[in-house]
Amino acid sequence: MPTASAGAEPRLDSVEIKVTFSDAGAADAIRTLAPDHGGARRLVYFCEALARSRAPGELPLTDAGVILRLRDGGGRGGDVTARLRPCRRSRLTERWLGFRQQGPDSFGLTGDWSGEHRTLSASFTTDCGSGAVEAVASGAQPPCWALSERQRAFLSDCADVVVASGPLEVLGPVHSVRWDGVRIDHHEVTVESWTLPGPRPLHWLEVSERVAPQGAEVVQASLRALLRRQGLEPGPGEDPKTRQVLETLARGARSR
Repeated sequence: MPTASAGAEPRLDSVEIKVTFSDAGAADAIRTLAPDHGGARRLVYFCEALARSRAPGELPLTDAGVILRLRDGGGRGGDVTARLRPCRRSRLTERWLGFRQQGPDSFGLTGDWSGEHRTLSASFTTDCGSGAVEAVASGAQPPCWALSERQRAFLSDCADVVVASGPLEVLGPVHSVRWDGVRIDHHEVTVESWTLPGPRPLHWLEVSERVAPQGAEVVQASLRALLRRQGLEPGPGEDPKTRQVLETLARGARSR
């Protein structure tokens, strides 16, 4: 299929700057940054093809650049996202480079910046309702059932792996609390806490800021410096929280 870069400049809708904290660092960050009230609570699930694993620690879909995420917001509905990260522009066809939103479906190309790691992320989200997420989470329906027709076509056209070639395992839930529009000096950020409950709960906290591509380097440096001045230092490597959480969930699933 033909590909394109949407004109002289390749399409890039925004840059999302992320700073991730885990364990004790997450607790410190949430005490410092999270508002004392509100926050949108969701249950977050992921889908992985663990049956295709050939070695311990392997995440077949994630390692191939495919992340499938479902979020149940209760009264706020639910959604499912098919994300390619890293995304290779050469795999994106004209159809998707020109698509933005239609009905419940929306598509975006974002620069995903975490520390020194910068990659292109292509996210296709559909509002499917909390009932659909609950049906998948309970096992009443297979994960691919919640995907829209456009999402299936997007994955078929652009992913480096055939998602529906075998059974997928639902991992989670992760308990999420998200605060949008949090002011930190002159930055307006999203603060999101992820918790895996258990005898020894695990915590992650991500501070993110979505900005225009032009000038994103300056914003990233400013945000990181501001967090450091507040005594908040991200962990070594600054792996995105999604990868950290998926590895933890997969270990738990394999041990059952």
